Amino acid sequence: MKFLSTVFLVLISLNVISCSLNPARIIKRDKKPKAPEVVQNQTTAKKTSSVAKKPQVKRTSQKRPRLITEPLPEGWTVDRHPVAKWGMSLPTVMSNVLDSAQSVEYWEEVIDLPTGYKLPLKRAKVYFQIVTRLTIESVELHFMNINHIYSSTNHEPSHYIMNGIVRGVELKPTGFPQLTADDIIKYKFLMTYGTPKEFSGGFHHYQSKNTTLKVRDLDSRHVQIQMNSPQVDKKLLVAIDDMYSEEGIEYQKKLLLRSIDF
Repeated sequence: MKFLSTVFLVLISLNVISCSLNPARIIKRDKKPKAPEVVQNQTTAKKTSSVAKKPQVKRTSQKRPRLITEPLPEGWTVDRHPVAKWGMSLPTVMSNVLDSAQSVEYWEEVIDLPTGYKLPLKRAKVYFQIVTRLTIESVELHFMNINHIYSSTNHEPSHYIMNGIVRGVELKPTGFPQLTADDIIKYKFLMTYGTPKEFSGGFHHYQSKNTTLKVRDLDSRHVQIQMNSPQVDKKLLVAIDDMYSEEGIEYQKKLLLRSIDF
C-alpha cells in the first residue's frame, strides 16, 4: 500500500513538471482562433476607394448661334421688293418705274473676239435718282441685246434684257452721330450677306448662283455698288459661240447656201 501511494505521487509530480516546462500548450488551449483580417482589410479598402472616387460631370460645349445671312438680291430691289429682276425686258422695267425714270440711253459696244471678228453689242441703260432723308442714291440699270447677235432685225427695245446695276450712295449730313461709308458696308453688307468671298481692288466681292456683287467706299460719305447677272452673261457667251466660233460660222454658211439653188 505504501508502495502504490509513492508511485502515484511520483506520477503527479512528473505531470506538473512537464506542464511547467511547456506552458504554450496551456495557452493554446485557452485562446480561441481569430478570423483572418485580410478579407476585412480588402473590403475596407474597396469602400474607401469607392468613397474617394468623385462622380464625373460631363461638360457640354455650348455652340455659338450662327449669324443668319440673307441671299444676294437678284436684281434691283426697293424696300426689299424686287422692281427689276435679271433678264427682265426694258419695256417691263420702264413700266414698273415709269414715274421716276429718265430717258433710255442706247449705245453700241464693239468687242474684239479671239477669232479676229468684231462684235457690235447693243447696250442700253436707264438712270434713276432716289432722294431720302439720309441718302441721295443714283441707280443705273444696264441692258444688252443678245438677240441682235443672231439677227440684225432684232433691234426693238423688247430684245434688251437687264444684266447689270451700278449704284452710288451719298450720305447726307446727319449731325451727331454722323453715318459713314464704313457703317453702310458693315451693317448693310457684311452683317447682312455675311463674309465676302474675297477683298481685292478695294471691293468686297460677293457671289451666288444668280448674282455677283461688289461694294466699296469711295470716301467717308460715298459708297459704290456693282451687280451683275452670271446667267445673262452666260447667254451672251453662248450667242457669241453660236455665231462667231468656227463651227458657228460654218453652220451659218450652210443656212445661207440653202437659199441658193443650182
